[in-house]
Amino acid sequence: MSMVLLVALFLVSALFWVRLPERALGAFCALSVLLCAVLLAVLGDLSRAQAALVAGGVLLGTGFVGSGLTLTRLPRPGKRPRPIKTQRAVPVLTGPTTTEIRLSDYEVLERIGIGGMGNVYRARRLSDARTVALKVPQEKYLADAKFVKRFYREAEVLRRLAHPNIVRVFDYKAEEGEHYIAMEYLDGETLEQVLETRSLTFAESVQVVRALAGALGHIHAQNIVHRDLKPSNVMVLRGAFRAGELREGGIKLMDFGIAVGKVLTRLTMTGARVGTPIYMAPEQAKGNKVDARSDVYSLGLLFYEMVTGETAFKGSYEAVVHQQVFEMPRPPKQVRMDVPGKLSELILRMIDKDPAARPSVEDILTAIDANLLQEDDFTDPWALALSVQEKQGTLRLLDVMGRLRQNLADLGSEGGLPAAPLALTSDARGHLYASVLAYRAGAQVPSMIYQLDQGGRRVAHFGRYGMGEGELLQPISMCSTAEKLYVLDAETCFVSVYSHSGQYHGRFGGRGSGRGRFEKPLTIAASRNGDIFVLDVGSREVQRLSGDGRYLSRLAFKLDRTSDVLRPLDGLALDSQGAVYIADAQASKIRRIEQDGKTGAVFPIDASQGEATEAPWLIGIDDQGTLFCIRQGAQTLRRFSPEGKLLATIDTYSPVLAMTLLERGKVLA
Repeated sequence: MSMVLLVALFLVSALFWVRLPERALGAFCALSVLLCAVLLAVLGDLSRAQAALVAGGVLLGTGFVGSGLTLTRLPRPGKRPRPIKTQRAVPVLTGPTTTEIRLSDYEVLERIGIGGMGNVYRARRLSDARTVALKVPQEKYLADAKFVKRFYREAEVLRRLAHPNIVRVFDYKAEEGEHYIAMEYLDGETLEQVLETRSLTFAESVQVVRALAGALGHIHAQNIVHRDLKPSNVMVLRGAFRAGELREGGIKLMDFGIAVGKVLTRLTMTGARVGTPIYMAPEQAKGNKVDARSDVYSLGLLFYEMVTGETAFKGSYEAVVHQQVFEMPRPPKQVRMDVPGKLSELILRMIDKDPAARPSVEDILTAIDANLLQEDDFTDPWALALSVQEKQGTLRLLDVMGRLRQNLADLGSEGGLPAAPLALTSDARGHLYASVLAYRAGAQVPSMIYQLDQGGRRVAHFGRYGMGEGELLQPISMCSTAEKLYVLDAETCFVSVYSHSGQYHGRFGGRGSGRGRFEKPLTIAASRNGDIFVLDVGSREVQRLSGDGRYLSRLAFKLDRTSDVLRPLDGLALDSQGAVYIADAQASKIRRIEQDGKTGAVFPIDASQGEATEAPWLIGIDDQGTLFCIRQGAQTLRRFSPEGKLLATIDTYSPVLAMTLLERGKVLA
């Protein structure tokens, strides 16, 4: 008999393992127990069978009675649950209904909103029929003396504020049975709701920030800090914008529940997270003292979101707080290439981690009134042209200080590039040349070399994919002389020669270990007198050749004075004076070799965290001798003085595939 019961228990366990529905489990368990009862009765023990019959009846009933209890469905071994995309949760409105609220001075009409600790109702003031918004705290918080003090401190703060961009408070009451703040009723949407349905133009965004900056200036003058500036606390009234212009009072700053002056710095609920982390200043996230500059930071993050269409920081509460304290977001102009430079720079100043570096509210208003949306003319004589792994702004110009100034070409757009360039160079007339890898069989074989003017428009394209005369397989590096363009093919190890208009003139080099041949060529560069330099990482040397490919000399570094082993090399460039710059991979330095062969300045290039040490260095030198370098595929650009002193490290915010210095202002022919 015991064996039968053990078998039954085993079968029930197996059914739980395969997770059958509750009804099936109940029915099976009942039938199993009833079977045991029948066996007991057959064996002659009716008293023992009676207990089994009762148990079976109960189990049978449980299979058909719905209850709120369900078995947790465990994931099957070996299968991971698929991630579920969630939408913004809709808050459930709790608290008393309008019919349950009885106030002596107001008739409550409808509930229009809910906060973490209270509800907002539309109501009519009985004395003059004015429509107001009543903020009523939830009953459970009224027993907390600190909460009540904070709630009505908000009313006291707002009653003494008179500004067209701040919500007005008419009166409030704190008596037994009646707790409320009567505020100006605002017909419109929160800025958060607006941003979820449409994008604001730059002009609209600037006007919103101007209104909010004015409101902040007003409260700061009264020693009040808002501390919770975010889109849901900004109301955009109906008809706020007329023909693109923001009318006076069309924007309202709301919710001063955690606004503080000196008397309120410690008036927060124990253990509560005060403020929204996405818009929280670093000093606030660290629990330090906040002041007017903290509101400027939050306004800057709100400005960032309006301009770019995305928040500056993303992730969980803890992840966002970490980013607020330790990380800077991508500049707005890096997110959207059409953001005016002055606008992008103002936002970055507003969200500086150092409160002392942020502009004041008055500085913000001054910047807005000084043609913030007007792009400065980019007339610098030199610029850095970068190819980056981005669909937008694939080919872009930076000034010599590293600021993004101009988008030259995108991927896939009409007149754009088929792929991100792997090599860049320029000629004396200001034309830019970009080599791309684009493979396609058939009649429409694409060109691999594109000539662009200073505005990024195509002038010519040539060098089709293939192995024939004038064709290329992998154009990895290029350089230009007064009359010709030299293209280094990493696959064939040949250097192909073209006129600037794309006419093929022949080629030289090829795979091999002798003079004028290359084992693994990486970079090509040209001097002003027409000599060609090729860095061969296979033979660890730089060969100097004539313009028609004749071997002239070589440059290499020995491992030490007594060794014949050569140091590995991973970068090459020339300046306008003919000095050669070679990256010594062994020593992590760029060495300048003067025309007389003597060693000049040394530039230390220790790898930054995350940089691939096997990637080559992209190097450029302007006419002042300033050296720029970056690892291919990295995004930390270094700027050195001619003497080898590191002047700055610049975050390009995107992996850089190619770089060249472009002399601008030339008359194009």
